[in-house]
Amino acid sequence: MLKKSAKVYRVNCEMKEKYQVAMTAREHLVIADEPKPYGDNVGMTPVELLLGALGACKTMVFNAYAAQKKIPYESCHIEVEGDFDSAGYMGDPTVPIGFSEIRTIYHLSTSADRATIDAMIAHVEHHCPVAATIDVAPKKSVVVNLCKDS
Repeated sequence: MLKKSAKVYRVNCEMKEKYQVAMTAREHLVIADEPKPYGDNVGMTPVELLLGALGACKTMVFNAYAAQKKIPYESCHIEVEGDFDSAGYMGDPTVPIGFSEIRTIYHLSTSADRATIDAMIAHVEHHCPVAATIDVAPKKSVVVNLCKDS
């Protein structure tokens, strides 16, 4: 029987210059930004970071499954692309806010047969926590802490 466990993952985000946001998790730092003319283009946009998180998670699940099942592969490159119309978040009520479609494209080099590859991809698509979070949209809450200027 599997043992249940729960963790809280935390990322802190702090506004820097223009649209630059410093995101820290544990001892790691990532900078998000917007392209010019709004930002300085020093990092990925938040929507690119979401796609990156999805691709990284799928890549890690792929690697873990291949190791567990002893499936040989030389390389696994995963592209994730999403269709996004900024008119929605800019106020057009006829355009949905966020991605309308997200595609995952697997580029694999392996000697495994097609049935094994298909089973591996099905496992990744079903067991990726980031994909599951996007699919099931967890309960969200908002807390506002007001800090007075000194």
